[in-house]
Amino acid sequence: MFSLSLIEHDLPMPPHLLSRPLLDAIKAELERLFLDKVIANLGLCVSVYDIRSVEGGSINAGEGCSTYRVSFRLLMFKPFNGEVLVGRISGYDDKGLQVSLDFFDDICIPGHLMQFGTERFVTILYFLIYCGST
Repeated sequence: MFSLSLIEHDLPMPPHLLSRPLLDAIKAELERLFLDKVIANLGLCVSVYDIRSVEGGSINAGEGCSTYRVSFRLLMFKPFNGEVLVGRISGYDDKGLQVSLDFFDDICIPGHLMQFGTERFVTILYFLIYCGST
């Protein structure tokens, strides 16, 4: 469900952050860029785990910011297909369920994608009819 992804990124550092200690400024900028964003094939970024290396600090012509090549790890949330997650139903309507995992509240499960055996009744309730051993 959670994994660490090693990323290398050319990070432009805005001048207003250069008064802070370099690693703090880099972490703040990485969080602004990646936190709570979905990255293709990696998942949802939950946290900047650590910064492995920082190189550069060059200023390109015509730019007011210095650019660093940063190697860092992100903590990613990417459940695999078929993985069982424990969540809390935060709402429902005729389209499906809204589920909260506490750290992430924007999960929508449309009715047609619910587990086989789930039936929708006229009262807009969903039931999973499970016939099997535990």
